[in-house]
Amino acid sequence: MAGLRLTTGIEVAEADGRIWLRGPAATESLAAALQRLPALARYEAFGGHRLRKLECSIPSDVLPALNWQPIKVWMQVEQPDEHAVFRNKPHISSIGIRLVRSTEEHEPDLLLTTLQDWSEFALSAAGVRLGPLQFAVNETQQVLVRGQPLPPLRGRRFVAQGNIAAPAGFAWQPAVSSAVLVRLLGISENDLALFYEDGTFGRVQAEQFVPASRAAVRETVFELEAERER
Repeated sequence: MAGLRLTTGIEVAEADGRIWLRGPAATESLAAALQRLPALARYEAFGGHRLRKLECSIPSDVLPALNWQPIKVWMQVEQPDEHAVFRNKPHISSIGIRLVRSTEEHEPDLLLTTLQDWSEFALSAAGVRLGPLQFAVNETQQVLVRGQPLPPLRGRRFVAQGNIAAPAGFAWQPAVSSAVLVRLLGISENDLALFYEDGTFGRVQAEQFVPASRAAVRETVFELEAERER
């Protein structure tokens, strides 16, 4: 649910051990993010606090009285721990894997760049340009952008195969499947492992990616600046 934290208009309430989310009409990217969340039920709201389950044709439930608050207030940011995004882990040689130059060409779908370069691009780009992209930021203000086409910014480019991403122009040997590597690395099947050219690797959790939008980028920059001043 952390990936929704910077989404404008999302509110959260708690009651009887359950968490409720509400928000505006979902865009395609927001709808996809919501579908990834485990849910007891999904509703469309009507006047008079009436609720219609999406699989039903008429309203049949009533929304209880709840104390709503913005999701970014409800979900406070914590200092990253030793497993924070992009933090290098042990060398991949520890699991018998090495990176080698590859002659195969693949379109990169991940870009590691700086927050300054990313924010300058995102705040001036058209919404349709940002629509296919997601981004995650670490504590050193590096940004990992995911999607295609990637923005024309300075940085490292990676090609993902499943949950494993290698630098563009490289491949791992032996050429085992990404599923095998996920097991060998001991990471969650929802996480992304970034292999670096020096043989180290880092991890990004799925919920750390945020749909790219000007509002999300502004909020990220604001929060990082506020954190630095504290």
